[in-house]
Amino acid sequence: MRQVLVLFGIVIVLSFASQTVTACSCGSTGTPCESYGSAAAVFVGTVTGVMDNERPVKDSNERRKEEDSGEIDWVPMSYKFSVEQAYLGVAGSEVEILTGRGAGDCGVAFQTGQRYLVYAYRHKDKLTTSICTRTKSFSKATEDLAFLGTLSSAAPGVTIYGYVSHHPDYEPKRSEVKSEPLSPDVLITIEGESEKKEIRPDTEGHFRVSDLRPGKYKLALRLPETLTALQNEQELNLSDRGCAAVGWYITDNGRVNGRVINADGEAVARILVSLVDPGADATEYPSRVVRTNDEGYFSFSAVPRGSYHVAVNYNRFPDSNDPTNGYPPSFYPGVVDQRHAQTINVGAGEKLSDLEIRIPSKQPASTLIGTVVWSDGSPVVNAQLSIKDVTQTKNASHRSVSADAQGQFKIEGYNGQKLIIEARSNRPLVRSSSGGFEPMERSEALTITLERLTHTVQIVITKLR
Repeated sequence: MRQVLVLFGIVIVLSFASQTVTACSCGSTGTPCESYGSAAAVFVGTVTGVMDNERPVKDSNERRKEEDSGEIDWVPMSYKFSVEQAYLGVAGSEVEILTGRGAGDCGVAFQTGQRYLVYAYRHKDKLTTSICTRTKSFSKATEDLAFLGTLSSAAPGVTIYGYVSHHPDYEPKRSEVKSEPLSPDVLITIEGESEKKEIRPDTEGHFRVSDLRPGKYKLALRLPETLTALQNEQELNLSDRGCAAVGWYITDNGRVNGRVINADGEAVARILVSLVDPGADATEYPSRVVRTNDEGYFSFSAVPRGSYHVAVNYNRFPDSNDPTNGYPPSFYPGVVDQRHAQTINVGAGEKLSDLEIRIPSKQPASTLIGTVVWSDGSPVVNAQLSIKDVTQTKNASHRSVSADAQGQFKIEGYNGQKLIIEARSNRPLVRSSSGGFEPMERSEALTITLERLTHTVQIVITKLR
């Protein structure tokens, strides 16, 4: 489950999107006060001109450098505005605003000769806007204009407000969202360039601080160890007479710690450990998955209150070189049948430590040596093999192996591992009379369970054409 961090107030989507973006998704724009507080420029103006910037031609090296640096290839439209009324960040009578081209990049479709109220945000040395801001036609800006009209008589300073919402789980169902009373130990620190305040939200999680100086602020959420948040800090930059709304979801910080050892009492390093619903099959998606460290220790945090089985070596990744593959799937305290697993109960923010899981002995290694041949016995050069591990029938993993020039391949596994192997050559499909494509060969899938040190097999591919 993932943890949700809610940022109330302005959600600025600058949409510096590449041509592959196909949709625009916006969050709440917040109130006029919040949008004004976070904007770099706010004004009423008329569009007097537009320029369609051309996308520069870049070679593959330039594109790769751009991707590596985090820069996104965004080519906006440029609009010239004649400024009628400036509320923030505009000194002259004209200003240039960049926005996307529409649709997937969230661009505003400004019309030449039309009046707009524009909230602009700075990207590098340019002012930008999008449909995810409160930018709108002047005729639809009544609420915003009413607020902006009060700025000249408003008292200096900025206001920061919001709330901290406590949910036991990371993903509460929207129809059942109900925040729990907030712990009195929750503390919010608001630190600016020249001042610092500490406040505690009320029992419902609300907080509010006024009369702050405009400028940059860092907000830090301090929690008792029984609670956790995905991100504890947020940064703001507020214009005078503006405001900002900030919010967090916090959840129970249940913790489960322990160690995995083998039948000889030795630590089992880098093996997968998961928390699963006792009423579900362990091969289904678990609540949490971690690996043990080099000393065999594992640690889960942010575990919601509830009951769990601790499963070992389920939900495996398809890595044939994983040294833990030979350990059979098992459960706390050390059983292979989930019906005999011991259930652990995690209370709200509770910490369970020193769980020891003694898993059964590792299965001996087994090697499968094979050859792929045509029906006449000649080798299939560089044949491609698809390997499906169905040892855990409900959680099969897939990987691919290439044979060599003599059609030979080798697969490392362990006793008890069940594999389904399919082989094909590199010959292409052919177009059928119906317009589709048909294979040029046939090969039966091989199903094998590894039971000894070495297995030798041969897979035959028959040419159809």
